[in-house]
Amino acid sequence: MATPTNLTQESLFGAIARLINKKSFSDISVSELTRVAGISRPTFYRHYHNIMDILTVALTSLQQDFQATVTFHDNYQYILQTILFFQHHHTTVQVLLQAGQETALQQKVATTMAELSYQKNSVAALSDLEAQYYVTYHTTGLLSVILDWINNGQPESPKALARFLNDNSRQFYKPMPKKSEEG
Repeated sequence: MATPTNLTQESLFGAIARLINKKSFSDISVSELTRVAGISRPTFYRHYHNIMDILTVALTSLQQDFQATVTFHDNYQYILQTILFFQHHHTTVQVLLQAGQETALQQKVATTMAELSYQKNSVAALSDLEAQYYVTYHTTGLLSVILDWINNGQPESPKALARFLNDNSRQFYKPMPKKSEEG
């Protein structure tokens, strides 16, 4: 059931989505935002300190939905679930990107993706340091490609992109040489 707080958040976020197509995020005023959202300024200030708070709530909600939705069973399904999740939430993602929140988005989602990546069998065989590098490399790379795919209008189907990314992530792993072995 939608609560008044959720309806206020949805109205304000929807207004940001409409306004950000006409002007930069930093040029959106509280007065303009509340007028477009159809809510009063006192209602805005009852829930938020500034417009950025609306994006913070949306980002936290996106991360929670991601944690509840995406699971790891095998690499291809994990990649496909991740792509489908972001495709479903592309409007939220695009607003966050247009508002300059790419780093915050990547940090929030990468944390959850990293937790899922540690469930891969291939990671279990790695040293702690190698696992950390592997997970960082794959989570940030996967997320960057998906965000780029969304920004470019999703030119491939989710399944085609998932196949491509899965094939590229299946390259054979070679352990890192120890410092003494580098020569």
